[in-house]
Amino acid sequence: MRPANKLYALLFWLTLALPTSAQNENMDTIAEAPHLAAYVMAVMLIGVFVMIFYNRIYYYKEKELNMRTNQLNRQLGLVLDSNKTQVWTFDPEKRIYSLLSGETKTDYLGIDFAQKYDRDDFNALRKLQFAIRDGKEEGGTLTVKGEKPTEAGVRQKTYEINVSVLKRDKQGHPTMLLAVQQDITEEQESSKKAKELSMRYHTVFNSSLVDMIYYDADGTMLDINDKACETFEVGNKQELLASKPNIKDVPALQGLALEDLAHFHASSITKVNDINHPIGHLEHQARWQDKIYYEQILTPVTNKDGQLTGLVMAGRNITEMVQSQHYQKWASSQLEKATSDIQTYIDNINFALQVSSVRLINYYPDSHELNVSSDLNKTQYRLSQLRCISIVYEADRRKTRGILTRMDRRYPGAFRDTIHTLLRDSEGRDIYLTFIIIPVTGRDGRISHYFGMCRNDTEMTYIEMGLRKETEKAQETELLKNTFLLNMSYEIRTPLNAVLGFAHLLNDPHDEADEPVFAEEIKRNTGELLALVNDILFMSRLDAHMEEITFSECDFAALFDGYCYMGWSAVENGVKTIIENPYYHLIVTIDERHLGEVIQRFCGHSAVYTKEGMIKAKYDYRHGELNIVIEDTGGGINAEVIPYAFDRFARDKEGLRCGTGLSLPIAKELVEQMGGSIELQSEEGKGTTIYIIIPCEMTSMEKRVEELKS
Repeated sequence: MRPANKLYALLFWLTLALPTSAQNENMDTIAEAPHLAAYVMAVMLIGVFVMIFYNRIYYYKEKELNMRTNQLNRQLGLVLDSNKTQVWTFDPEKRIYSLLSGETKTDYLGIDFAQKYDRDDFNALRKLQFAIRDGKEEGGTLTVKGEKPTEAGVRQKTYEINVSVLKRDKQGHPTMLLAVQQDITEEQESSKKAKELSMRYHTVFNSSLVDMIYYDADGTMLDINDKACETFEVGNKQELLASKPNIKDVPALQGLALEDLAHFHASSITKVNDINHPIGHLEHQARWQDKIYYEQILTPVTNKDGQLTGLVMAGRNITEMVQSQHYQKWASSQLEKATSDIQTYIDNINFALQVSSVRLINYYPDSHELNVSSDLNKTQYRLSQLRCISIVYEADRRKTRGILTRMDRRYPGAFRDTIHTLLRDSEGRDIYLTFIIIPVTGRDGRISHYFGMCRNDTEMTYIEMGLRKETEKAQETELLKNTFLLNMSYEIRTPLNAVLGFAHLLNDPHDEADEPVFAEEIKRNTGELLALVNDILFMSRLDAHMEEITFSECDFAALFDGYCYMGWSAVENGVKTIIENPYYHLIVTIDERHLGEVIQRFCGHSAVYTKEGMIKAKYDYRHGELNIVIEDTGGGINAEVIPYAFDRFARDKEGLRCGTGLSLPIAKELVEQMGGSIELQSEEGKGTTIYIIIPCEMTSMEKRVEELKS
């Protein structure tokens, strides 16, 4: 038993016990004070009991009512959720929105509640709320959109909200508005899809490029699109449908069992005079054709139970296409005959190209590609701009690049030129190509590409080059002869006159003591004359390239010292000579005789101009080159004379000539004909340094390692 029930029972027995005990007392003593107090207490206890009893009854009734209310709220919440419905209230005075969801209620401020809807739709909802608050409207229904989804692929919801008055004050003014909100997103989308499907059907049916006709299950026409009306020349579509034509009236479909039809595809040939069909006025087509070629597809439409509900016919008039095919066959036969004639002509051209040295070329500015072919049917070579330039000699590359650039810019003129290429013919000769290119324009008048012919002019070019060389050789020979005679007449005259002059002095009266002087002068001038004649003859042979340069293996380390000392045979006594030879053995392939003469001439030149100090000669082998250096501490060469030091018969600043005046030019010419080079550095009063570089091949070498370390 609950504690509260035990308390109720105790109070009940106490209230019963007090009157009972009072009855047992003497009635005479009832008015006494103790007895009166007992009765008052009994009455009070009975009152308390009654109050507690009724309190418990109210408590249990309220609890039962709350449980029932909660149960009803849950049921209402389930009903609302199943119907995708929500309920919320609006307090116009506090402007608080309360969203009811089952047993819970959530309050929102206006700015927070507005986030659940589209901004413009919520503004319309607020206008309706304030219109109801102000008494302008009793209620209203709006369709609004929900908030935009933040996740991709989530649909934006649509709600239908019915707003009405929930409470009013004593004056009848609304104090609380009730809104019932239902999610109609799926209904909206279903309605939209139904409209789109219906619109798509009508669009496809009416705008189809083929004939579309719809029949019911009995074959009676229910609808026909505009394309079919155009094909069958239907003037009044409604009049045709009112006549209820049947599919069996079509000649190609007569006798067709509609109930067993699965899929029917046929092409028919119908004579115009045999047509008895209510669709259109096909007799007009007889003016220009006797037969109608028609292709049609018949598709049954069934319900879920597989029962036939209608037929859809799609077709097209292929008369023009069939006639076009017939014409194409005839045209194809004519084209084959013309193609055969053209091919014969092309074969003749190809044969002429193959047996000749002519090639066809096409250049396309868009792709920057040059196509070369000896056959009209195929391209033999495809050359890019870089490849075209790479097969041309350096001297012609600028010209070739300029032609390609002008064709890229679509120059309207023609191009004609001869190019020297790096290609070789069967005889190993460079190939010379002569070409002529003209622009080809398209229908828009713009140059699309360039077409031309290229001819191999190698034979003719080499003949012309041979004739030119022979002419130049003859002219060079004449020039050399004149130069030789000029040098002989100018340079030989001075020593020869000296010899003749002293010879006359011997014949004239003279002192016998002068005879040794005359004889010495005659001897000296005769020797100078002989050296001059030898140098002139040697220079003439070099100019005519008659001096043969012969390369052979030799030990240059063993020969270098001897060449230097031979050149220094006339060196002054006070001049020190130094030779730096860094090798025991150096086997190289050189022209020993001519290189030795070059060293002797430069050493002799240093000996003549060096009166004191030293003359040093050294050499080394580096990277396929023999480097020879001859330096002295002589008087040097004036800066104004250095550029002319290797000119023939050159003279110094005082007008004096060193030796015959041909020594340095001969040495320079020999070095250049051996493939080498010379560099001269000199400063007046400080000496001269000559650098000689001779290319050669080294077979073996042995350096003086110990001496170099020391």
